[in-house]
This record gives sequence, structure tokens and C-alpha cells, in this order.
Amino acid sequence: MSLFIGNVNQYSYARVDPTKIAAAQLQYEAMSATFNRLLITCQEKCILAEYGEGDLNTGEQSCIDRCVSKYVKANIVVGKVFLDLNYDATRDMPEHRIIQRELSKIESSSR
Repeated sequence: MSLFIGNVNQYSYARVDPTKIAAAQLQYEAMSATFNRLLITCQEKCILAEYGEGDLNTGEQSCIDRCVSKYVKANIVVGKVFLDLNYDATRDMPEHRIIQRELSKIESSSR
């Protein structure tokens, strides 16, 4: 028996929903893509291509902080605008159509 997991028998009746796993995987991939875009954008804006030293200087650190803050705030504002407009992402965004197709494939195969 593990102190962290508890009794192993408590998981013997657990069911794994493939739809939820697929949705979590798609959400992870979307968050990862957003983070990578943030990383590339802020690196291009704040860090020179010529590296003089291994650490960021104070100006670069401040620039990165401001860049990340603005990027996150902009994503929040855009998300709120879409919510206020009752934006139908499944109709207008190709990424959502791809996700919906993948989820429907998984749901139909699990039946």
C-alpha cells in the first residue's frame, strides 16, 4: 500500500472514458501550441540574435515580462469578446472543426 495512492482496490472499478482522454489531449495540444507561439513571439521581440552572455540582462527580462503579460491579457480580451458575441467557433474556426471531427470519430468508435 502506498501512502500517496491509498488502497489499490479503490481503482479496480474505475472506467476510462476515451472521449474525455481525447478532449484532454486536444486541450493539451492547443495549450502547447499557444505557449510555443508566445515563446517565439516574445523571444523575437526581446532577445537579440547575437548572444553576448548566457543569462538575460535586466532589459531583456523586463521585455519578456511585459511581452508575456500583454500576450496573456490580449488572449483574455479576445476570449471575452467571443463569449459576449456568442461566437460559434465550430462554424467559423477550422481548428474547432478538426477537433469536433476527431471527437466524433472517437465517440463513434467507442460505441
